[in-house]
Amino acid sequence: MGWELVLGILFVSLLLLLFIGLPVAFSLGFLSVVAALLLWPSFSGVVGVVLSGFGNLDNFTLVCVPLFIFMAEIIMLSKLGTDTYEAANKFLKRLHGGLGIASVVFGTIFGAVCGASTAGTATVGLLSMPEMINRSYKKEFAGAIVAFAGALSILIPPSIVLIVYGTLANKSIGQLFAGGFIPGVIMALLSIIYIFLRGIIKPQDAPRDTSEVSWKERFKYLRKTWGIITLAVVLLGSIYTGFATPTEASAMGALAALLLTIFKGAFSWKLLRNSLLATVRTTAMIGWIIIGATSFGYIVIYSGAASQLTAWIVSLHMPKMLIVLVIMIGYLVMGMFMDPVSIVMVTVPIMLPLLHQLHIDILWFGILVTINMCAGNISPPMGLNIYIVKGIRPDTDLYGLFKEAIPFIVIDFVTILLVMFFPQLATWLPSITIPR
Repeated sequence: MGWELVLGILFVSLLLLLFIGLPVAFSLGFLSVVAALLLWPSFSGVVGVVLSGFGNLDNFTLVCVPLFIFMAEIIMLSKLGTDTYEAANKFLKRLHGGLGIASVVFGTIFGAVCGASTAGTATVGLLSMPEMINRSYKKEFAGAIVAFAGALSILIPPSIVLIVYGTLANKSIGQLFAGGFIPGVIMALLSIIYIFLRGIIKPQDAPRDTSEVSWKERFKYLRKTWGIITLAVVLLGSIYTGFATPTEASAMGALAALLLTIFKGAFSWKLLRNSLLATVRTTAMIGWIIIGATSFGYIVIYSGAASQLTAWIVSLHMPKMLIVLVIMIGYLVMGMFMDPVSIVMVTVPIMLPLLHQLHIDILWFGILVTINMCAGNISPPMGLNIYIVKGIRPDTDLYGLFKEAIPFIVIDFVTILLVMFFPQLATWLPSITIPR
């Protein structure tokens, strides 16, 4: 059986299983076992699938995943981000589209202590959606802003997607965190420019708040943000300076978030219980995705399809940039149907031989993929962040939300092009820091 047919059958079968509603992890696992039985006559293939699937969980680096998730859950459930949003709101609301801009600024700051797109979207949405709608913002436009702001958590470190990518690609997670920072800020700035211009061109979609706010009141709220700002600076500073590995920093961050909750008087045993349960649920989901996706990668690699695909692409003698651009378009399409962690888990083992063969920077490529995942989280028909916004505000129109998300998807792709043609945007900061 030719490698083209093997890959075609595998990916078409995967799409069919996903469309009938089988969870991603179990779709990948089931398909891997069936493929192993068909491709290898004995049970050796199934044994290889099982060993590869569970073997990747035995990685100390992955310890930071539940710790970062726990930190995000503590901050989200204790509503420690409220003061940060209010401060951003007080400083920015008088601008055209000011409340939307404040939401993006808050999403960027919260992303630095979050790492999970779902938690980021839920937190930004619960705080900013009521405020924007009360100020007569177009509901779907407000929802698209929230979905985009939440997606920044995928790229702004710490990022679960970057952790998974670094683990698979054997790349320093600290360097990946450093590489994602500047592109994340660029995405936020481009979205702020768009929201500001939208507020000027279509003021009915984002009315300007002309109410006066004294500087005393602004600084009053700014002083209240010390906890989240300090947590973000300590967390990222310890990683970028090499003082702590991402795993060590995740433990420090989780403890600091818990102590901050106690200091602010927001701690309760119910909060701790709910945070732990949410952490267990999310970590278990990611764990099963890792098992399923690694098993699927084993099938693709050991069937010879991955090496044959690499050889075929290299034989085309296409410019590297064109190959990367085509791959990015492929990732954008995949992002319409699968969640970011699943996509990274499935594709990275297949892409690595090609990246090494073409001498493509693994770190740079990882940042491009992660930016792409931000777009996938707001892309139709499966954009998870859009559905979270719909859950927060059931009165919003789903079609309208996806339509309003299109300019933000364009912003994501513009950022991809900028990083492609100016690689230093992703590689400069890792080169001057000493992350481990």
